[in-house]
Amino acid sequence: MKPFGYLLIAVLCIYNTQILHSQTKNNPWTASFGTNAINNPVRDLPGEKGRFKTWNWNAAGFRLSAGKLITNKLTFEGVASLNTVAENYVNLDANYPYISLDGMFKYQLTKGLFVVDPYLTIGGGYTWLDTVGAGTVNGGVGVNFWLTTHFGFTIQTVYKHAFEEYGLKHYQHSTGIVFKFGGKDADKDGILDEDDACPELFGTIETKGCPDRDKDGVIDSEDLCPDNFGPPFLRGCPDNDGDGTPDKYDKCPEQPGEIDDDGCPLFDTDKDGIADKYDKCPQQPGSNDNNGCPLNQQQQAQQQQQQAAAQQQQIIERNKAIKLSVTNRINDLTQNITFNNGQASLTNSGKAALDEIAKVMLEQVNMKFHIAGHTDNLGSTATNLALSENRANTVRKYLVLKGIEAIRITSQGYGENNPIADNATSQGRIKNRRVEIFIVN
Repeated sequence: MKPFGYLLIAVLCIYNTQILHSQTKNNPWTASFGTNAINNPVRDLPGEKGRFKTWNWNAAGFRLSAGKLITNKLTFEGVASLNTVAENYVNLDANYPYISLDGMFKYQLTKGLFVVDPYLTIGGGYTWLDTVGAGTVNGGVGVNFWLTTHFGFTIQTVYKHAFEEYGLKHYQHSTGIVFKFGGKDADKDGILDEDDACPELFGTIETKGCPDRDKDGVIDSEDLCPDNFGPPFLRGCPDNDGDGTPDKYDKCPEQPGEIDDDGCPLFDTDKDGIADKYDKCPQQPGSNDNNGCPLNQQQQAQQQQQQAAAQQQQIIERNKAIKLSVTNRINDLTQNITFNNGQASLTNSGKAALDEIAKVMLEQVNMKFHIAGHTDNLGSTATNLALSENRANTVRKYLVLKGIEAIRITSQGYGENNPIADNATSQGRIKNRRVEIFIVN
């Protein structure tokens, strides 16, 4: 135990020196003190398998640590531990002193800003069991439970691996109290001066240490209404009527209005939809085109003509849209109008397509249609012309039977004269054998 006495004195001297130095550096420090237990100690020497008890704890033992924050999440920590390890056989009353000195890096998973503050730790050290010592590589996990911004409890488990066969491989479990200190906080608001935007004025964490009397999140130095709660986008001033003009500058704080009108509503005395401030005739209903004044006879006539022209254009545009829609629907369906081979009689699929086309035509009672029949160039010109004429007429008769007025439908065959694809290929000829339906009014 004598070597440990010197070691402990040296650790405490270094620790106290670091604390004094840290206060001048204005960096946060941590210190912890508690008890520890040695679990599953093993040495690889011959005949020592199972020599030591699985759990070892001494009421006089302790674990002492001091750490310094290196970055936002990384801390370096010096640790000194004292305990005893008991034999499991031969001499059951034997207790060997356990001493360890370690240097550990701790990585905080939450930046230490929460009540529950878990961390990972890794490092190395030197462990003595009685008079035999060996270096170890260490790794573990732990968690701090902060009761205040400076004080809490800590729990940790570390595995220490010794590579020498005479070294002690073991787990060290520890618990105790932990402190955070060392930073300068001139205004005593719990925020270190180096992180405090207002180090001489008591403030809150939400406002980075600056005062905020009305607790609206806008610091007093930037708050146009420091004693009245208001949203940040209004520089901390209230807006009771919600019109975007702070009450401080709102001449009508109980009535929503425009910012350009000092927060007051726009009045329209003559109810013509033009605010009095823009109305050259505020007592007489008028036109927006005439600055709020009523129109004379010539102006009224011009306005009526313009309105009529606008309405007519709307009708034209609407009719164009309807015509385009009907054309697209019919074009899609005509692709399915088919006939029996070489004949003018419709197939079942051709009749089904015409049933749908009839529905479209019945929706548009004012539209007139022209049916055009076409063929490929196989066969004589006269034969193809007759076939196309018969097929177009068959389609017309079918649609009339479905309720379309005969006067609204015309038909004609064009034979092979208007191909849309190459008649030299079978695919091209299939496309050329077709019926087309056009809107003619």
